[in-house]
Amino acid sequence: MIRLRRAVVSDVEGIGNVVREVWGQEILPDVCRAQIEDVECELWVAEGEDDILGFISAFLTVNKDGHRRWEMDLVAVRPSQQGRGLGQRLIRRACEGAVRVDAAVARALIRLSNVASQKAFQRTGFTTDRRIYHLLLWSPTPIDGPAPRPRGASLTPVDTLTYRGLWIEGLEQMTPSKQHLVVNAARSTVAREKRLNAGALIPADKVHLLTADPCAQAKLHGRYYWFAKRGSVGARHRA
Repeated sequence: MIRLRRAVVSDVEGIGNVVREVWGQEILPDVCRAQIEDVECELWVAEGEDDILGFISAFLTVNKDGHRRWEMDLVAVRPSQQGRGLGQRLIRRACEGAVRVDAAVARALIRLSNVASQKAFQRTGFTTDRRIYHLLLWSPTPIDGPAPRPRGASLTPVDTLTYRGLWIEGLEQMTPSKQHLVVNAARSTVAREKRLNAGALIPADKVHLLTADPCAQAKLHGRYYWFAKRGSVGARHRA
């Protein structure tokens, strides 16, 4: 019998074991504990007789225009339990949080190569327009004094179970001079806040709009689709 329930602090070790087994990574225990306690996050686990078999992490982000997004960040199921619909159960349960935080959309960023995850989200009502996005990452750059904050820039701090970063949104829509200022601001901010990197998702057909300077300094970290669910994102399902 597998039971879905909200994670508690004593689950941190078990969640770390799942991440290690599935991705070969380590979690950030302090972020995991913070998500368990934060009302704008949800962390659910699938519990077997005496162990954690899978989990899902979701949290709220708000852009500069006030749009609230429910980010379906990480979902993982131990290899021995995969193919049994457990990931779909976790996704459905975490979707309920979107209504609680009044988010207009629940969404998941999924690598083009991760077909299994794409199918799991599609089976739970998520759709994608198949538009490809490039994830660009910039390393921290320390500066003296406070980090600049260009007017109108959308820099969203994001703490996940495996990394701390800063999202730059709408970079390709900015003028070349502003792109330069915003990337520098983001890089200095991640250095000051001891985050891992700054990142931006750029539509593949818009990459040419980036100036050579920030583009040359970035590392391409893969290609992705956005999967989204609107409307009844919080509709309750029996798990």
